[in-house]
Order: sequence, then C-alpha cells, then structure tokens
Amino acid sequence: MMRLQIVLALTSLFCLVGSVSARELDEGDPPSQVEAAKLISETLTQAKDQPAEARMASYQRVAKAVQEKCPNNVLIAEKLQAADNAETLEKALRESYEMLSFQMKQEADLPAGFPEPTPVGEIRVKHYPAYRLARTESQKDSGFFKLLAHITVNRIEMTAPVEMTYQSSDDKSLEQVDMAFLYGDPKLGEVGKKMGGVKVEDVPAMTTVCMGLKGESDRANLAEVEQRLEKWLAREGSEYERAGKLRLLGYNSPQVASQSRYYEVELPVRKK
Repeated sequence: MMRLQIVLALTSLFCLVGSVSARELDEGDPPSQVEAAKLISETLTQAKDQPAEARMASYQRVAKAVQEKCPNNVLIAEKLQAADNAETLEKALRESYEMLSFQMKQEADLPAGFPEPTPVGEIRVKHYPAYRLARTESQKDSGFFKLLAHITVNRIEMTAPVEMTYQSSDDKSLEQVDMAFLYGDPKLGEVGKKMGGVKVEDVPAMTTVCMGLKGESDRANLAEVEQRLEKWLAREGSEYERAGKLRLLGYNSPQVASQSRYYEVELPVRKK
C-alpha cells in the first residue's frame, strides 16, 4: 500500500511542479556515441544476408570499432568481449545499440551548475558544485511524503535528481538510510531542522565516480554496481579513494515506463 501511495504521489507531483515538459536529451550526446550507434545499426542491417563466416567477421569489426569509440562504457565492453559466436555477438551488439541510443526523459531541471547525466553504461568522474537539499531518514522510500510536504509548504520547485543514500547492513546487503530533494539554487530557503523530521543542509562541492544506468534499480543491482565502481577506482582512478556512502540519483517519476527510466549510482571520492 505504501509503495502504491508513493507511486500515485510522485506521479501527481511531477505533473504539478514539472514545469519543464518531458523531452528527450539527444542534443548533447557525444559524437562518438552517435557514430557507434549508427555503425551498429548499419552493420546489423547489412550482415543479415551475409554467410555465417562473413557475418561474424562484420560483427567483430564493428565490436572493435564501438569499443574504441566508447572506451569508458564498461557495460558495452563486457557484453561484446563475452560474446564468442555470431549469435551471441549479434545479441551483444543489439544490447549495445539500446544503451547508446537511450534517451533520458527530462521531467524537471537540474540544480544550478550540475553536470549532465552520465551516458548509460559509462563510468565517469563527476564534479558537483555546492548545493542545498532537504533530507530525511528513509527506508524503502518511506521519507518521500515528509519531503513532499516540505517542498509543497515552502513552495520549493521540484528538481531532478532525487538523492537516496545507502549503506551496508549487518547481513552485508545495502539498505537505504535517507532521501533528499535537491533545491534548484543554494540560496533558496534556510538551512536547519524543519517540520516533520526534515533537515535542510548545504552540501559542499564534491567529486564522485559515477555510472549511468537505465531501467529498474534494486538492492542486488546496486551492490553489483558498487563493486564495479570500486574496481574501476582501483584500476583507472588510482589518484582517488572512496569518501562516503553509496548514493543513487533518480531522474524519473513512476509515470515514465520502467524500461525508460534513468538513474545514476555514485561513490563520493577524494584525492589521495
């Protein structure tokens, strides 16, 4: 019942305060990403009538080219490198195309100065400016209604993303510990404890290592992404070290179909 209420409330909220209509974010896609998606599409069309051996060679060539054009996309690299025959490589290319051509629905503005969302499948280091948020303790999104009441009473416009923080529980699974709505401008409102267990805080500028993802999120998936990010730090980001709890940034309301939703998973980091 609680989850249903949250879904209904979120849907109503984004309809009311989402002054920016839903639109596709395709203007800022990196040229290499667009080129890779086009290359996959053309190859799959041309190869369908080729003999098996020639088709496999075509798939291998485009797989190599896609990885060169998108070197930071760890999900695409894993899928393409794991394929060992024409059938599995074709499937991996189709899944790669879905990631490269994915277009996030923007339902609300980003807070002032925030970096653009990370492409699906990529891991990046991101730098955030200082920002203000309203935070409350939350388990399984239980803090949503407190935050909704806070921004409604104070006439704070909804922004995207919504921030959720996680930590490991006694059984080593991830548990949500809080939820926060981000203010569009750090000059809005006043910091301090507010009604209903909500606290308005100023977050200093921070750096994170982040992965862009689409679809539904769950605790098992988050734990897997956390491991990916930690491995990436050890391998590619050796100048950084972890500096905080795992957080999920959700960009879409339930009125967006589950397969079309976008979110980021991040680890705060600092220079060693």
